[in-house]
Amino acid sequence: MSLDHIPVSPLRLPKSFNFATHILDAHARSHPSQTALYWVSQDLKTTRKLLYPDVSRSSRRIAHLLTHALGLKPGDVCIVILPRVPEWWELACACLRAGIILCPCTTLLVEKDIEYRLQVSNAVAFVGDEVAVRKCLKVKQRGAVPGLRRVVQINASQDGKRVGVPKGVEDFGELLSKVGSDVEFQVPSRLGPKSPALCFFTSGTTGPPKIVLHTQTSYPLAHAVTGAYWLRLTPTEDSVYWNLSEQGWAKAAWAFFGTFTNGATIFVHDDRLPFSPRRTLEVLHRFPISTLCAPPTVYRQLVLDENRRLFESELKPRGLKHACGAGEPLNQSVIETWRAMTGGMEICDGYGQTETILTCANQNGMEVRPGSMGRPLPGVPLLVVDDEGGEVDVGVEGDIAIEIDPPGAKEEEGFFGIFAGYVKDMASLTLDRRIRETKSGRRFYVTGDRATRDKDGYFWFVGRNDDVINSAGYRIGPFEVESTLKLHEDVVESAVVAAPDPDREEVVKAFVVLTEKKWKEVKDNEGKQTKFIKELQDFCKEHAAPYKYPRRMEFVDATFLPKTISGKIKRAELKKLERERYEKAKKSKL
Repeated sequence: MSLDHIPVSPLRLPKSFNFATHILDAHARSHPSQTALYWVSQDLKTTRKLLYPDVSRSSRRIAHLLTHALGLKPGDVCIVILPRVPEWWELACACLRAGIILCPCTTLLVEKDIEYRLQVSNAVAFVGDEVAVRKCLKVKQRGAVPGLRRVVQINASQDGKRVGVPKGVEDFGELLSKVGSDVEFQVPSRLGPKSPALCFFTSGTTGPPKIVLHTQTSYPLAHAVTGAYWLRLTPTEDSVYWNLSEQGWAKAAWAFFGTFTNGATIFVHDDRLPFSPRRTLEVLHRFPISTLCAPPTVYRQLVLDENRRLFESELKPRGLKHACGAGEPLNQSVIETWRAMTGGMEICDGYGQTETILTCANQNGMEVRPGSMGRPLPGVPLLVVDDEGGEVDVGVEGDIAIEIDPPGAKEEEGFFGIFAGYVKDMASLTLDRRIRETKSGRRFYVTGDRATRDKDGYFWFVGRNDDVINSAGYRIGPFEVESTLKLHEDVVESAVVAAPDPDREEVVKAFVVLTEKKWKEVKDNEGKQTKFIKELQDFCKEHAAPYKYPRRMEFVDATFLPKTISGKIKRAELKKLERERYEKAKKSKL
């Protein structure tokens, strides 16, 4: 497909680039009537549309505010914690314009999380709503963040009432009112395509969250291919994209950059309540959303019988044409049910990380193979390799890796949709790129995920390298076992890990959350539990390779499963629990 509608090619590193000037301002000139942001209030009663010229103008004003009123300079880190309000996107564009490193964080953070992020990022500014600012001030008052110079509050109250600003905190609205509507802003000359632009904190599934640093091009420009090939976005009024991720996560930046680079419209529902499938269907029914991207947990809810009936009757989507999923692979049963209820619409799975753009996906114009990650996006040198960096044969499991700076390639021709590195020290910008160099001189960023590749180039996810289970010579990915369990009508969720075993070294252990009805039936009866475990084991043997079935199983409450703030299961904690239980049992036998 053509990428001519994107002002700067995302397939070749430009000699100079600034997202605000080369993308945002360019679309404002070429598509002055195109909506950039379509915002809807929590109760769906209030809407607000910002055109590309509106966002271009406001970002210049805010960039002026940040640099003149607050004294921030290129390279300074600004942590932003805001709900889904339009100011978030305007502020993000302003930071990129001014060269201030934007560090978005989730509103779910508590004080200790904020303290850790302020300290590790060496942030000099903090922007938040009244809730986030209150948490930040408690950290600041303890003297824990001496480098924090500016705290700014944005009024994000849902009732529209003005909220008081604490002493020592800057009032964003008041500061902005002093900046002229037609103010110009000169992008700092020192900014280049590889200048630092954004940093994100990882989920922390295996340890403390790490800082992932991105440049002016690695996310802001490179995500144009995410928007074009996967999300199918174009600079037209009927290209409206809704992503359910909150702005503190890299997935929201995928949506932001993927949409704006393609000149499409990003849809924002200022939802601050726990997830509701009915509310999600109401939004799809009332607003002209053409592309939806949601995590597998959402699709699993939407295909349940009650929600399916709503989807097919009173809450039929108004304009939905395309659906995407990412975050973790989708279960085939969910894909098939969704296809049936939508009249043939596929959920196009995609793969990427906080460290990269979308690198592999079921793309526009290609066959969707349920359960597959799809094929690498154009320009992405994605491979499945062995420990020596050689490409593995078809059907053989290996590491998912991206080749970096191939020998003989010019810098501008190499893939640039990848992070600058993990930040070891923000003050000096000391980075750890995590590059594996082979004896032949080839260099790879190894993702830490495992996959196989079929004869047609489709990738099939196996699991995290640390999560793969070695049992009696077999390598078993936890995702496939979890997907098989999910096919059973009485299973809500499961987490599969390796459990120590004296004979097999490791065996598959499944922590299983049952439906409320089934749990009531078996929870107080050991005999019934044993019988149902056998039923689930036989079910797994029938629906997957027999050697993959969970030899051990434990029924648990949903709250038992340890999860990150973003909802990912911390399998490392469950593996640790199993090791501790195993060692304790061994000692008791001595």
